[in-house]
Amino acid sequence: MTKLIADPNVRTLLQVDTLLVLGLMLMSNYTSVLRLSRKVYATPEDYALNRLAVPSATVESTRSAELGEPIERSRRIHRNHLENVLPFLVLSVLYALTQPGHALFAGLLWAFLALRMIYTVFYVRGMQPHRTIAFTVGALISFTIVVLTLAATLA
Repeated sequence: MTKLIADPNVRTLLQVDTLLVLGLMLMSNYTSVLRLSRKVYATPEDYALNRLAVPSATVESTRSAELGEPIERSRRIHRNHLENVLPFLVLSVLYALTQPGHALFAGLLWAFLALRMIYTVFYVRGMQPHRTIAFTVGALISFTIVVLTLAATLA
Protein backbone atom coordinates (compact mmCIF):
# COMPACT_ATOMS: atom_id res chain seq x y z
CA MET A 1 0.00 0.00 0.00
CA THR A 2 2.84 2.40 0.80
CA LYS A 3 4.30 1.84 -2.68
CA LEU A 4 0.95 2.65 -4.27
CA ILE A 5 0.60 5.95 -2.40
CA ALA A 6 4.21 6.80 -3.26
CA ASP A 7 3.22 6.94 -6.95
CA PRO A 8 2.72 10.65 -7.73
CA ASN A 9 -0.31 9.99 -9.94
CA VAL A 10 -2.02 7.90 -7.28
CA ARG A 11 -1.22 10.52 -4.66
CA THR A 12 -2.69 13.28 -6.86
CA LEU A 13 -5.72 11.11 -7.64
CA LEU A 14 -6.36 10.54 -3.93
CA GLN A 15 -5.94 14.21 -3.07
CA VAL A 16 -8.09 15.66 -5.83
CA ASP A 17 -10.84 13.04 -5.75
CA THR A 18 -11.10 13.26 -1.95
CA LEU A 19 -11.44 17.05 -2.16
CA LEU A 20 -14.09 16.71 -4.86
CA VAL A 21 -16.09 14.32 -2.64
CA LEU A 22 -15.66 16.72 0.29
CA GLY A 23 -17.09 19.48 -1.91
CA LEU A 24 -20.14 17.34 -2.65
CA MET A 25 -20.64 16.71 1.05
CA LEU A 26 -20.29 20.40 1.88
CA MET A 27 -22.88 21.40 -0.74
CA SER A 28 -25.55 19.19 0.79
CA ASN A 29 -24.75 20.60 4.23
CA TYR A 30 -24.83 24.16 2.86
CA THR A 31 -28.33 23.54 1.49
CA SER A 32 -29.44 22.16 4.86
CA VAL A 33 -28.06 25.17 6.72
CA LEU A 34 -29.90 27.50 4.34
CA ARG A 35 -33.13 25.58 4.82
CA LEU A 36 -32.85 25.57 8.61
CA SER A 37 -31.87 29.23 8.89
CA ARG A 38 -34.79 30.31 6.66
CA LYS A 39 -37.27 27.74 7.99
CA VAL A 40 -37.97 26.56 4.44
CA TYR A 41 -38.30 22.79 4.54
CA ALA A 42 -38.50 20.15 1.86
CA THR A 43 -41.44 18.13 3.17
CA PRO A 44 -44.60 18.54 5.26
CA GLU A 45 -43.18 16.27 7.95
CA ASP A 46 -40.22 18.65 8.34
CA TYR A 47 -42.66 21.49 8.99
CA ALA A 48 -44.55 19.30 11.47
CA LEU A 49 -41.33 18.34 13.27
CA ASN A 50 -40.58 22.05 13.73
CA ARG A 51 -44.20 22.75 14.76
CA LEU A 52 -44.82 25.00 11.78
CA ALA A 53 -47.76 25.10 9.43
CA VAL A 54 -47.16 23.78 5.94
CA PRO A 55 -47.35 26.78 3.62
CA SER A 56 -50.12 26.76 1.04
CA ALA A 57 -49.19 26.81 -2.64
CA THR A 58 -49.69 30.58 -2.88
CA VAL A 59 -47.80 31.25 0.31
CA GLU A 60 -45.13 28.73 -0.73
CA SER A 61 -44.45 30.49 -4.03
CA THR A 62 -44.18 33.85 -2.27
CA ARG A 63 -42.04 32.30 0.45
CA SER A 64 -39.89 30.61 -2.19
CA ALA A 65 -39.32 33.93 -3.94
CA GLU A 66 -38.38 35.62 -0.68
CA LEU A 67 -36.47 32.89 1.11
CA GLY A 68 -36.11 29.97 -1.25
CA GLU A 69 -33.98 31.34 -4.07
CA PRO A 70 -30.67 30.80 -2.24
CA ILE A 71 -31.87 27.31 -1.32
CA GLU A 72 -32.89 26.48 -4.88
CA ARG A 73 -29.62 27.92 -6.17
CA SER A 74 -27.73 25.70 -3.73
CA ARG A 75 -29.75 22.67 -4.82
CA ARG A 76 -28.96 23.40 -8.48
CA ILE A 77 -25.25 23.72 -7.68
CA HIS A 78 -25.34 20.41 -5.81
CA ARG A 79 -27.17 18.69 -8.68
CA ASN A 80 -24.65 20.06 -11.17
CA HIS A 81 -21.80 18.74 -9.02
CA LEU A 82 -23.43 15.32 -8.92
CA GLU A 83 -23.80 15.35 -12.71
CA ASN A 84 -20.19 16.40 -13.30
CA VAL A 85 -18.05 15.36 -10.34
CA LEU A 86 -19.28 11.76 -10.09
CA PRO A 87 -18.38 10.95 -13.72
CA PHE A 88 -15.07 12.76 -13.24
CA LEU A 89 -14.23 10.54 -10.26
CA VAL A 90 -14.59 7.49 -12.50
CA LEU A 91 -12.77 9.12 -15.41
CA SER A 92 -9.83 10.18 -13.26
CA VAL A 93 -9.33 6.62 -12.01
CA LEU A 94 -9.56 5.20 -15.52
CA TYR A 95 -7.10 7.80 -16.78
CA ALA A 96 -4.70 7.02 -13.90
CA LEU A 97 -4.73 3.35 -14.97
CA THR A 98 -3.22 4.39 -18.31
CA GLN A 99 -0.15 5.63 -16.40
CA PRO A 100 -0.03 9.10 -17.98
CA GLY A 101 2.78 11.55 -17.45
CA HIS A 102 2.46 13.16 -14.04
CA ALA A 103 2.58 16.81 -15.14
CA LEU A 104 -0.37 16.47 -17.53
CA PHE A 105 -2.29 14.19 -15.16
CA ALA A 106 -1.86 16.48 -12.17
CA GLY A 107 -2.55 19.58 -14.24
CA LEU A 108 -5.84 18.25 -15.54
CA LEU A 109 -7.05 17.00 -12.16
CA TRP A 110 -6.09 20.09 -10.17
CA ALA A 111 -7.51 22.36 -12.87
CA PHE A 112 -10.83 20.49 -12.76
CA LEU A 113 -10.97 20.83 -8.98
CA ALA A 114 -10.16 24.55 -9.14
CA LEU A 115 -12.80 25.10 -11.81
CA ARG A 116 -15.47 23.33 -9.77
CA MET A 117 -14.65 25.55 -6.80
CA ILE A 118 -14.72 28.67 -8.96
CA TYR A 119 -17.95 27.52 -10.61
CA THR A 120 -19.55 27.19 -7.18
CA VAL A 121 -18.56 30.69 -6.11
CA PHE A 122 -19.76 32.16 -9.40
CA TYR A 123 -23.07 30.29 -9.15
CA VAL A 124 -23.71 31.33 -5.54
CA ARG A 125 -23.04 34.94 -6.50
CA GLY A 126 -25.01 34.76 -9.78
CA MET A 127 -22.01 35.75 -11.88
CA GLN A 128 -22.57 35.17 -15.58
CA PRO A 129 -20.85 34.53 -17.96
CA HIS A 130 -18.11 33.55 -15.52
CA ARG A 131 -20.08 30.56 -14.25
CA THR A 132 -20.63 29.23 -17.76
CA ILE A 133 -16.98 29.69 -18.67
CA ALA A 134 -15.83 27.78 -15.57
CA PHE A 135 -18.33 25.01 -16.31
CA THR A 136 -17.32 24.78 -19.98
CA VAL A 137 -13.59 24.60 -19.29
CA GLY A 138 -14.23 21.88 -16.67
CA ALA A 139 -16.33 19.93 -19.16
CA LEU A 140 -13.54 20.26 -21.73
CA ILE A 141 -11.10 18.82 -19.20
CA SER A 142 -13.40 15.84 -18.65
CA PHE A 143 -13.71 15.33 -22.39
CA THR A 144 -9.93 15.58 -22.78
CA ILE A 145 -9.49 12.86 -20.17
CA VAL A 146 -11.99 10.66 -22.05
CA VAL A 147 -10.04 11.13 -25.29
CA LEU A 148 -6.66 10.52 -23.64
CA THR A 149 -7.92 7.41 -21.87
CA LEU A 150 -9.44 5.99 -25.05
CA ALA A 151 -6.33 6.85 -27.06
CA ALA A 152 -4.12 5.03 -24.54
CA THR A 153 -6.33 1.94 -24.57
CA LEU A 154 -6.70 1.82 -28.35
CA ALA A 155 -3.00 2.27 -29.09
